[in-house]
Amino acid sequence: MKILFLCTAHNSLSQRLQLALSRSHHVTIEYALSDQVMIDAVALAQPDLVLCPFLTTMVPKAVYEGVLTLTVHPGPPGDVGPSALDWLLMGDDGSVDNADELLMKLDREPCTPSRKWWGVTVLQATEEFDAGPVWAYQQFPIDIDEPGLTKSALYRGSVSRSALIACEAAVGRIEQAITRMPQHGFSNARLHARPEYRTLSVLDNHPFQGGRLHHRPLLKAASRDFDTTRHTAQQISRRIRCGDSQPGVLSKIFGASMYIYGGSIDESLVGWQAQAVAGMKTKLLATRGDAICIATADGKGIWITHIRRPKGKNDKALWPKVPAVFGLLQLNVINATIVASLHAPTPASWSLSALRTFQEIWVDFDVDEHGHRVALLHFDFYNGAMSTSQCSDLISAMDYIITLSTPEQPIRAVVLMGGAYFSNGIALNVIDAAADPAQESFMNINRIDDVCHHLLHDFPKNNITTIAAIRGNAAAGGVALATACDFVIAGSEVVLNPAYRASGLFGSEYHTLSYYGRCGEAKARHILNAMVPMSPLQARQIGLVDFIFPGAGEALDDHIHSHVSLLLKDNVGRRGSWTKNVDVSPAGLAKARAYELSEMSKDFWSPRATRYHTRRFDFVRKVKPTNTPLQFARHRRQRPSNLDEEETPEFDSIAEYTRRAEQEMLTQLRAAVWCDVSTQLEDWKEEREQLASGGRRLPKLTPPQDAVTPPTPTELLTPVLSPDATPSIVSRSFPHLLPMPQKKVETLFSCYYHPLDSLLTPPESPMPGCNRFEERFGQF
Repeated sequence: MKILFLCTAHNSLSQRLQLALSRSHHVTIEYALSDQVMIDAVALAQPDLVLCPFLTTMVPKAVYEGVLTLTVHPGPPGDVGPSALDWLLMGDDGSVDNADELLMKLDREPCTPSRKWWGVTVLQATEEFDAGPVWAYQQFPIDIDEPGLTKSALYRGSVSRSALIACEAAVGRIEQAITRMPQHGFSNARLHARPEYRTLSVLDNHPFQGGRLHHRPLLKAASRDFDTTRHTAQQISRRIRCGDSQPGVLSKIFGASMYIYGGSIDESLVGWQAQAVAGMKTKLLATRGDAICIATADGKGIWITHIRRPKGKNDKALWPKVPAVFGLLQLNVINATIVASLHAPTPASWSLSALRTFQEIWVDFDVDEHGHRVALLHFDFYNGAMSTSQCSDLISAMDYIITLSTPEQPIRAVVLMGGAYFSNGIALNVIDAAADPAQESFMNINRIDDVCHHLLHDFPKNNITTIAAIRGNAAAGGVALATACDFVIAGSEVVLNPAYRASGLFGSEYHTLSYYGRCGEAKARHILNAMVPMSPLQARQIGLVDFIFPGAGEALDDHIHSHVSLLLKDNVGRRGSWTKNVDVSPAGLAKARAYELSEMSKDFWSPRATRYHTRRFDFVRKVKPTNTPLQFARHRRQRPSNLDEEETPEFDSIAEYTRRAEQEMLTQLRAAVWCDVSTQLEDWKEEREQLASGGRRLPKLTPPQDAVTPPTPTELLTPVLSPDATPSIVSRSFPHLLPMPQKKVETLFSCYYHPLDSLLTPPESPMPGCNRFEERFGQF
């Protein structure tokens, strides 16, 4: 079957569905950038079925009337609205019909147990939103107060798992219907969903067990706000987690309006003295890393991990989402003295706290049935991004493990457990908000290289086998981090994106050793250039992954523990066999690192750096793309010569980017000269007319008496082409020549991020460290 995906973005769910359905069907993808783009995609792809795994807009009538179109709704049949998961996690148990009354109840009354079941529906697109015939639905159990269960974690876990089951069932049912009536094909008018598809869950064949359902409106960021003087930690946690990672809670708890994220409850700081800070509506309990803990009405705490400055009316794009302490320091809301006085250290033993708290890194030690000591290293970083400081903390934990390994009590293996994500490499949001993004990029990539160096040198030097357990999605440097281990174990449900090029980076993390040693040069180059998602099965077929186990959560962890014990039995697998294919000696590691960092330096500072800096800007600030990459939109690759920019040789060429820069400079020079000459001519013409109207004789133009030689072109053009003059001239007459947008860009999830009247800081005093950026690209 030919299936066309229409997606707002090719996110984790659509990637999982693509990988699953591509085993039996031809799948192509189009970003839903406009109604016309979607209509054109259908005309080009000629699909048998249109599937919308993640779509935040209506399907055009011309699409669903012409082709059978299915949409995935993250709620059971009968739930309608764009914020299904948000309402669920905020505590909507279905008992209140009116949404405004429900918000009032959640604000004023204590938390109730809420729903125990939720579901995902695959329904046919019709004129009415989320109200078409149901082709499949799958329900799943849920505890909305499970620690760490944010909206994004729920979406990547139970929702994606259930969506995959429901979509595969729906596609199978459609194929069966066509088999029964082959003469009708995929006609909308002839294919009808059975009534039981709406009422019975796919796997258990049971009706929905989660209570009454409603049509709920968009849950706005401001509707999730809270008051720490009367709301409990549980109430606040629900409000924050239901909006993480989009849109967050729009709150003034830190003084001015900002979006806040995180929401972990803290029970370890009971008895700590909360500190009042001028201008804040809340008291602060502690800081740890870049997170900050606020006091709640019931004597507990809530950890705020990230903030985002709201978009003002004059801002052309969203602000980056940054770690809370980092962002509050930039905004001068707090200072270094306050941060230091509130510091709550991580346990020196790196053990997991016995009480609920915020802890990104911890180590569990396990002794298997054969007496082998194993260190399980957990690192649960927000969205899988590893900042410079987080990499340093991870290295400290690694060093601690090494110090505990002695000849009498050796540690046989260290297992990288990751977190909700395994890892996505360097922290692009922190980099984008830095005073010098290029310098911070270089610092960050060096520190994550230091982490990989521990895996490739320090642990082997101490006879400790390294094993990566990929239990969550991984991308770019995160995949390379895993493959630097002797062995890679992956859960069957994860999605891997091993390429760097979509971010405009060459990549580091010793991938030129691990990818090449595991896959061979040809396959390594292919996965780096392909820039498409990869399933664990595909990764194992080429050597990127060694072992795959089914399940998630505790079931997957049990498989991992058992297999680690098997690997260590009778000295099996001391080092990964792939290390024999490349040079992992100290000299070989140094050579690979020097080569990779030389290429990365070009991505940060050379003329080629524009590819990275512009892509990072768009990614961090959620800029809506202008087209679908041809790697996804196979229906638009009409000829093999049709290539994405990243697929062309020029994408890596310093000479090409230099040529473009020179061409742009020449164009700007011409624009500047033309502007200046035009202005001079207009002034001269006006002066002549004034003199002529007064009956005065025009003066003869003579050079100054002290002019020995005519002025050079450089002297003539210096006033025009000075750093102060050129940007203003070009932006006034040729705005398309500047590297960053000079008009407001369209944002993904724009329904959430409406501009605010009051900015966090006045336009004349931007955040510290942003001046260089604004001087180059204008204020955002």
